[in-house]
Amino acid sequence: MTRTRDRLAAELRQVAAIASPANAAKYEAFAKRAETGEFDDYADTYVCPITQLHTELSAAGFTKFAARVANGEFDATKEESDEWARSPSGQDAARRLSPKMRKIFGLGLLN
Repeated sequence: MTRTRDRLAAELRQVAAIASPANAAKYEAFAKRAETGEFDDYADTYVCPITQLHTELSAAGFTKFAARVANGEFDATKEESDEWARSPSGQDAARRLSPKMRKIFGLGLLN
């Protein structure tokens, strides 16, 4: 399975390859940040990392790529969601929910 962050970075680099030199550098900077997981749906980097990416792309004038983000092309996969649910961050979030809400969201406690 290809991680969403890797697909995002690859797509940003694909656009960079055909962009003007100034824009190519900006796309590459976004790609480097993306491959760290900074914009992953379940990252602890921003309140909503994918919205942060959309905001920054729009501010840079990259509205076509921002629209791809807004349309969900780079949303986390089910596997990434499950991985987060098992992580310390996901488990902390699950503990804060009532048992009824955990059931609704499909979150289980590991211990």
